[in-house]
Amino acid sequence: MGKRLLVYLLGTALCISSLAGCGKQENNAAEAAQGTSPAQNAQVEEGGAQEGREITIWCWDTSENNRNMYAEFTKDTGIEVNLVAVESKDMTQKLQTTLASGGEMPDIAWLEATYRGKLLSLDIWEDITKEPYLFDTSQIMDYLIPLETSESGIYVGPECPSVAGLAYKRELAREYLGTDDPKELEAMLSDWDSFIAKGKEVAEKSGGTVYMLSSLGAAGQMLKGQSTEPFIIDNKLNLDASMRPILEKLVEMKQAGMIDVLDFNSAEEGASYARNDDIFYPCANWSLEFTIKSNDKDGAGRWGFMLPPGGPFPWGGTVSGVPKDAAHKEEAVEFLKYFWLTQKGGELNRDYVGNFTSYKPTYEDESFYSRPDDFFAGQDVLKVIAQDVLPNIKGVRLPSRYDQDIDDVYNLALKTINASPDGKVSVDELLASMADELLTKQPDLSMSNPPQQ
Repeated sequence: MGKRLLVYLLGTALCISSLAGCGKQENNAAEAAQGTSPAQNAQVEEGGAQEGREITIWCWDTSENNRNMYAEFTKDTGIEVNLVAVESKDMTQKLQTTLASGGEMPDIAWLEATYRGKLLSLDIWEDITKEPYLFDTSQIMDYLIPLETSESGIYVGPECPSVAGLAYKRELAREYLGTDDPKELEAMLSDWDSFIAKGKEVAEKSGGTVYMLSSLGAAGQMLKGQSTEPFIIDNKLNLDASMRPILEKLVEMKQAGMIDVLDFNSAEEGASYARNDDIFYPCANWSLEFTIKSNDKDGAGRWGFMLPPGGPFPWGGTVSGVPKDAAHKEEAVEFLKYFWLTQKGGELNRDYVGNFTSYKPTYEDESFYSRPDDFFAGQDVLKVIAQDVLPNIKGVRLPSRYDQDIDDVYNLALKTINASPDGKVSVDELLASMADELLTKQPDLSMSNPPQQ
């Protein structure tokens, strides 16, 4: 795949986060708050675009890998790329404050999954499918389009696919489940009922010292990702239909004694990757390098990857949106087309930062994402993600301006279940508490009618 991919394979860091994938890695946010120009010294190749053009991107990743990747774009087009570090959680306020004060808006802003619903509700985005931009969404993976469209129907911009399956520790799988073969495990654990049944067996066989999953949050990440039922419909809470099945399954797992008590995405859970207490972990395409290999540095050969009970699911993602008041909108869309509507853009994303592309034609070449991975005992995980995970994403839950508030009350419910020693928690009470909190935070919401029996 070339010299750049070799560098990546030797351990370059991904530009995507452990929590939201293409989403919340903000370790570069302190870099050059006034912006950096990754290609200031790059020589524009003969035949490139006219000199003097540039774009500014507000983003949470100003890493050297991204700068070097964007320098390739500058060489080909003459358009310089200035990166300004903005943490994901600050993006909404910074955009609104800049617009209100008459400040200079970015040409592209990153809309991370956790905050995307609120950002997409703002009436500040250019529809880049219209003249003169004509961004061709027919070439973008279908499941992504609703996640990249504003409340008013404006197509804001593309993103890299962030999708997930299930990673597992081979030795523990062999000992407690009788096999470490991914296809055999998929057949054994095809749905959540069979997963829970096996979890009870593992708990009994290990004397309660080995768990199917490291945290309730890990289970919830999969269950939420596999559900498409909206939490709110027409400003009315829809928790009974959307949240109840998730909470009921989490309570059932807690009562089975098959889930470790760690907090999701905590340092303690990170340390568990290198131990032999927990068998399975939800695993996004960005988790391979950024989460699993970074947390289990001596774990080469001990990991496997499979489709999870209930099927693969989306996890994370960051849309690159173009504001209406951006100064260089045509150059910004040229940048987006270059990286998300061309084969070369897919190659650069793959080789420099390990991202998958949203460009459909790329997946016609079965060798494009293919690399046996010694860390996963020679399994070709990238090929599985490209050919088995991405095509089988069943659907997505549409972004909502209330997503952050919903996450807050959901996380409180998780803590309540996890703190219960025997899992004897009332889902009705959890839902009532969630509803009360949401209605207090968002007075424009109301209760939905109870479901018909």
